Amino acid sequence: MTRAVVVIDGEHYASVVRDAIAELPYDVVGAWLAGGMEKLRGGEEYGVPLLTELDDGFALAEVVVVPSVIPDALSRVIIQPISDATARLQALQNHDINAYDLAAPQDIPTLSSNSSLKVIKRPAFNVAYVTIHQGPGSPMNELKVRQAVAYGLNRPAVVRNFYYGTGRVAHEFQPPSLFGYSNKVPKYAYNPAKAKELLNSSNCKVPCKVDFWYPTNVTRPYMPDPKRNFEAFAASLEASGFNVVAHSAPWRPTYVPKVNEGSAGDLNLIGWTGDYGDPDNFLGTFFRNFNPQFGASNKAIENILNRALNEPNFPKRVKLYQQANILIMKYLPGVPYAHATPALGAEKRITKLIATPVGGVWFQFAGFGGQ
Repeated sequence: MTRAVVVIDGEHYASVVRDAIAELPYDVVGAWLAGGMEKLRGGEEYGVPLLTELDDGFALAEVVVVPSVIPDALSRVIIQPISDATARLQALQNHDINAYDLAAPQDIPTLSSNSSLKVIKRPAFNVAYVTIHQGPGSPMNELKVRQAVAYGLNRPAVVRNFYYGTGRVAHEFQPPSLFGYSNKVPKYAYNPAKAKELLNSSNCKVPCKVDFWYPTNVTRPYMPDPKRNFEAFAASLEASGFNVVAHSAPWRPTYVPKVNEGSAGDLNLIGWTGDYGDPDNFLGTFFRNFNPQFGASNKAIENILNRALNEPNFPKRVKLYQQANILIMKYLPGVPYAHATPALGAEKRITKLIATPVGGVWFQFAGFGGQ
């Protein structure tokens, strides 16, 4: 019998979920708790061991299953990890699967032109950016060098060539759909000559050596192809007076912890998908307190973000976040470069499969319609 891990929706009582698990045609070896926490009880009430992380289940089981406890909904949902974007597309084309997340931008025309398939787009609620890490002995401690990085990243070319119409160039660390976005931030158009001029007037003359990291074995909603993004950025930085030394690491378990602790070079590729609709979830997460990822503290930015978080007057909050965006892009702790519109590929007969802005997929209303 196929080994499975189940995802339990904590909005339902344990007895209801236990009955749903019992009906599954799998050897259920564990469960991961999700959803509302107020009704969750101990693992013994679900009849299976509880997992701390869903990722732990991939080592125990062959499939991840979301049992349905809603009448007239799908009886079960099987989640099958397929790491390669091309393999995901082929599995859908062969109808081995009914839908998949993180469709590669270059595959959108293929999906749209197939009469039996369709594209389900998420609203853009993310940001891809290049971390600029400051610290002892780093050339990035100097504003002129950070400005040279900003002028040396050919962001429009990356968005145009690798996002295939599913992205837009980012100029701030929050998406334009959120309040507090400002049209008055400094903008850094690709300008290799300006970058070289800044470097030669700094303490890191041309060629300015930088360690630049990127992740492998991963596709992110805001970064569909990290290696291609890196290669394009490395080339544009080289043309702008930098000597780029490449480094890479697997997304898990190595790359993300290194970025978070501030040990992933002078520059690194990373991004963020919002959890809820407030600028603090973007700007506050990055800059409201000292963040080792960036390696520096800017009290003016931190103070204004803490004021904005606690300001009860909404128009005042909007102005504070607009001011914060301007300060951040003057200080340049990093360079945002893309807001992406991620998509799912699905069989056309799938109905009411909802892709949320924050990266989730709602299965509870999904079903099979006509052809």
